Amino acid sequence: MTTDRSSTVRASRFLTFVVFLGITVLLMWEYRVTRAAQQSTADRVAHQNEETADLIMKAITRDMRGAQSRILANRDWEAPPAAGSTLDMIEPVATTFARYPYLESFFTWRGGNHSMVFFSRATRLPRWMAPPPNEALNSPIAMIDDPPIADEVRQRLSPAISTQLRYAVFDVDLAGVPYQVIARITYADALREHLESVSGFMVNLAWVREWYFADILSEVKPSASGGLTQDVALLDEHDRTIVGSNSERPPIAERMFPLLFMDSSDTASDLPLDMRQAEWKLRVSASRDPILLSAGRRADTTLVVTGLAVILCGISLILAHRAVLSGVKLADMRSRFVSSVTHELKTPLANIRALACTLARESQVSSDQYKAYPHLLIQESNHLSRLVDNLLAYARITDVTETYSFEAMAAVELVDEALRSFQPRFLEDGISIQVETSQDLPFVRADQRAMVLALRNLVDNALRHVRNNGHVRISASRADSVVLIEVHDDGSGISTAKLAAVRESIASRAFSPTDGGGLGLAIVGTIVADHGGTLTVDSELGKGTRCTIGLPVC
Repeated sequence: MTTDRSSTVRASRFLTFVVFLGITVLLMWEYRVTRAAQQSTADRVAHQNEETADLIMKAITRDMRGAQSRILANRDWEAPPAAGSTLDMIEPVATTFARYPYLESFFTWRGGNHSMVFFSRATRLPRWMAPPPNEALNSPIAMIDDPPIADEVRQRLSPAISTQLRYAVFDVDLAGVPYQVIARITYADALREHLESVSGFMVNLAWVREWYFADILSEVKPSASGGLTQDVALLDEHDRTIVGSNSERPPIAERMFPLLFMDSSDTASDLPLDMRQAEWKLRVSASRDPILLSAGRRADTTLVVTGLAVILCGISLILAHRAVLSGVKLADMRSRFVSSVTHELKTPLANIRALACTLARESQVSSDQYKAYPHLLIQESNHLSRLVDNLLAYARITDVTETYSFEAMAAVELVDEALRSFQPRFLEDGISIQVETSQDLPFVRADQRAMVLALRNLVDNALRHVRNNGHVRISASRADSVVLIEVHDDGSGISTAKLAAVRESIASRAFSPTDGGGLGLAIVGTIVADHGGTLTVDSELGKGTRCTIGLPVC
């Protein structure tokens, strides 16, 4: 039976270990799968951010370069041979203005003392240009010869012409407004020694900063976002946000581009060597996309819920394992209980049977010996009665409110009631008893029947282990707010190892099957604990045992 219980415990522990190992592996696997899914989503979003940034960047730079690559590079935009023919340029200029909103003015110049003619939008006149006369109000183009800024423009063009470059690019403040000027220079000869004409356009950088990029981003962003909610921001060279909302939460795609309204890749050799352009930044982020946020939250929620479910499974397994251990412990206690009760019951029953058989053979028994048999029967009957009381108490003491009836009682009365049934036994066994009590002791709150049973068990244990002509002392005294009832014998005592086991068994309300005192001490420990008291057992091998009950005073 013990082997079967040990096997059950080992199997339960092994199963618990295996399941916990499986739980750990499951949690790790769930964590890795969840994080892999989140990383996959993040990678997809990052890839979409990169594609969006490429598309927007391509659209912006293509539009910024359009006026130079499609207009200035066209030979049709060279300066006309005569001033009067500049009127023929009004229609193509108007068309170009409609196509490229960042252009504010065009200009042409044939060099030398020729006039520099400027064409501007009539609806967006530059600050340096006077309003057109009344007869020109219906024209979409305002034209002027040699405005006040013409000399500044000629002066800035001179270095490029003198170094025989095909393009001049520079930033300049005109009438307090920042401009970028892009000009194409043509020469009359292959050696570029004689200037033929200069054609160019001017970009109002203040207007571009405020209006142009916002308009082009609003047109390009919906088709480039790929269905994601993306934050698209444009930052200048000082990292100040020009357009959009700037999010720094990853994943982020960034693109750098120069604030240059021309294509410098095909004209690098025809540009000024000292040309420096501000580097702007395009930033795309989908960190606030509801689909992405929802996916992240769902993944985290799934991980948490799965983790909680696995943890609850583990807790359930622990409880099941504890239940198995409790069942094994209960089975062991039952086995020990049956063994102890069997041992306890056999002795008085065997004695009673032997005495009964002897009485049946009355004729063979001397009269003196016969007189002792009734007393022995009474003694064994008391022993058997006390054992039955212990069994009933052990089986029924589970609910204090139903088992006990507490009342104020004197410790002296409890001691006297417990000793009453032992008087014949003390006389017959030649054991002396010493009772030390006082009527002045305070009352204790106790159930008389239960406490008397506890004291009888202690006295019975003392009588079991004391030798003939031995001594038992029972005393009652007070220590602060506790009444101490002590049963002391000078019997064989208990070894140190066995005493530790006895104390442990009392604390756990168990008992030992090896001797009759185990069940009695378990009953005493239970009763005293239910009374809110304490039970201590001190013993020395060969010198005796002292059991002390401490009960709180009323």
